[in-house]
Amino acid sequence: MNFNYKLELENILNSVYEYKLFEIISKNKDLNSNIDSISDYKEIIQNTKIYFGSELYDFILNLIPKDKDGYFFRCEIAKSHNYSFPRVYDYLGNPLKNLNSNKFAIQLWESHMNNFLLEDLEIKFNQNDFSSFVESHLEILKPKFKKNLNEYNENSKIVIQFNSLDNLALTVKNMILNGSLDFSYAQDLVDLDKLRDEMSKFSATFHIYNEFDKLEDDLEYCINKFFKYNSNELLNFLIKEKGFKIKEGIGLIKG
Repeated sequence: MNFNYKLELENILNSVYEYKLFEIISKNKDLNSNIDSISDYKEIIQNTKIYFGSELYDFILNLIPKDKDGYFFRCEIAKSHNYSFPRVYDYLGNPLKNLNSNKFAIQLWESHMNNFLLEDLEIKFNQNDFSSFVESHLEILKPKFKKNLNEYNENSKIVIQFNSLDNLALTVKNMILNGSLDFSYAQDLVDLDKLRDEMSKFSATFHIYNEFDKLEDDLEYCINKFFKYNSNELLNFLIKEKGFKIKEGIGLIKG
């Protein structure tokens, strides 16, 4: 199969924007519950800050074609970077019987091409393009998102049990750390601006390793040092912004 890498890059980038768009809608109580009139919230969505973090990597790499197509796709990545590639198939697309490269070397090459792809996408990824994507695709994607939201809401019931309000912040921190709450809650509840400021003091190179990478790699440290809210503020945030409801004798329930 022949690939136009420039075109494929744009297609994958649009898939990333679609992923981000659904993430914004699904995790915002007002947007989630008003999908039928989602266009009324277009400006809010367009002004929601988006970031290219490492949590996107698996999603992106799963978009790469598999097997033979994956090889030829990565060859196009290599060509775009003036990088060599191993010969695995002949000009007719038949597997070579005697490969010059061993399996381990090919795996290293594939990994390197994956990194090139991620770097190329990160360079192109920006807020203005996302805003344009929302402008042109929001209504088109509404039926798909409506179906996906039904599944998302059905599978996303969350219970935060606590006996005393004073313990709420600690309970939520522990749930994030043990995986009971999705990692996205860490992104909401950690002050990423303060984290970035601290990283800048150590001359962090943000296009290589940003605050989202740091949050993922050192989650416990970031949660304990840069948590935004005390328990009262957190309760208000979870109810108003995340759609939780107080259930007497249990705590907070969503879904």
